Amino acid sequence: MKKLKLVVADQDSIYLSSFGEYIISSNMKSKFDVKFFSSNDSVLKYLNSGAHVDILVVNEQIRIQFDSLLFDGLLVSLVEDKKQVAEQETSVFKYQPLNQVISDILSLYYEQHQSPTKTGSGSIKTKVLAVYSPVGGSGKTTFAVNVSRQLALTNKSVFYLNLELLNSTSLYFTSSEDKPSLQIFYYLKAKPNELLAKIEKLKKYDQHTKVDYFDLLPSPIELQEITEDETKVLIKALVETEQYDYIVIDLDSSITSLTKAAIESADQIIWMMNNDLQSFHKTKVLFEHFDDLFGSGNGIEEQTTIIMNRFNGQLQPSFQTYHLPVRGYLPNVPSWSQIADTQQIFHDPHYNQELITITKGLIEQEQEGVSIG
Repeated sequence: MKKLKLVVADQDSIYLSSFGEYIISSNMKSKFDVKFFSSNDSVLKYLNSGAHVDILVVNEQIRIQFDSLLFDGLLVSLVEDKKQVAEQETSVFKYQPLNQVISDILSLYYEQHQSPTKTGSGSIKTKVLAVYSPVGGSGKTTFAVNVSRQLALTNKSVFYLNLELLNSTSLYFTSSEDKPSLQIFYYLKAKPNELLAKIEKLKKYDQHTKVDYFDLLPSPIELQEITEDETKVLIKALVETEQYDYIVIDLDSSITSLTKAAIESADQIIWMMNNDLQSFHKTKVLFEHFDDLFGSGNGIEEQTTIIMNRFNGQLQPSFQTYHLPVRGYLPNVPSWSQIADTQQIFHDPHYNQELITITKGLIEQEQEGVSIG
């Protein structure tokens, strides 16, 4: 698959240098073939040579020199006043985080290519990680947000997708952007061909955890209207952005259409359990009914990694009779029972130590993922 040919022209050489460094250090290097020009004459000479360019990004002050060119690609202005973005049809705000600059550029490109030919080198293999538990209070969301952060800390590109009926994303991830991502459901249902562009436009970035996410309000009625097929389309679109090493999906404990679709789409299911009888019993019952839920030969059990939360070092003998293959253990953190600030869950040293062990041994070591090609 071909990379997108991107040309960036700006007399600000420091900005161009930062832009280039970001491309090289991120997954964007597999999506773009980039050339930078700080001289107007040089970029005009390059374009007049007949070189193919998919996206030309130029400083607003020199755009007028390019409007008259016979150019088949997308022409984007870098504007220095944020208010001008709304006034100019194909423009992006220059002074924002570079990941957002690139997202805005891609969003404009995908809007003109509503059924885009897949781009990129295909070198990124995105692993879809579904985090599930059949019981409430198992520490499922705590694990999902922590493992997203931990993977991001190891320079992996991560998207956190919360599909709980009562969404709690805003407790853990925040962004300076004040617009919620709820429109993603509209495009998922009404205009799926525009979904890829809207993912770029509506996703948010948490500076502290370095994780991308959708800012979705708790809206159980709207979520229940999403079908299995639509859920799979959304997950597939996130994979096809070719920007993420991991997509971490935080699932509701009930078996909804979203839960089923995410489990079927996942490369690995992290199954959270408490060290109690209810967790063992419900897990065993669901394992026995996988064929009824997902069809025979579904392979779900083989893709499932069971993690026990709140482990105190001892397992009741009666629990062992369930013969469930627990592969990882997380400690009980008593201080979390009366937590006042959700940011505290990112900073318990004992929990983080065990989380790192699980991440390295049971998630990263088993990454196969979905390659685009």
